[in-house]
Amino acid sequence: MPKYPWRFYSPLRTHDFDDGVAVKGREPGQLFVCRNCGRRFKYDAETHVTWAVGKGRNFSALDRAVSLRWITEQCAGGPSGADEDDSKRLKSRVA
Repeated sequence: MPKYPWRFYSPLRTHDFDDGVAVKGREPGQLFVCRNCGRRFKYDAETHVTWAVGKGRNFSALDRAVSLRWITEQCAGGPSGADEDDSKRLKSRVA
């Protein structure tokens, strides 16, 4: 996997990221945090899937609508007023 996968994968080119951090658990992948706006994303190199995650330590996936919006929006250069509320809208789990 390239050191900076977002340079080659368009959904990750919308923000300015540091190196990703490998995360294990129910949804493994690499965690990326935008240096400017603070939005957090996980990227699975095997499936090439990116999704937005909340601020908690378990990196829970955010609601699909929030994730799609965050991935497609260009970085605002700083935190958005709605980001705090968005980061609490966790993805519903189907048991």
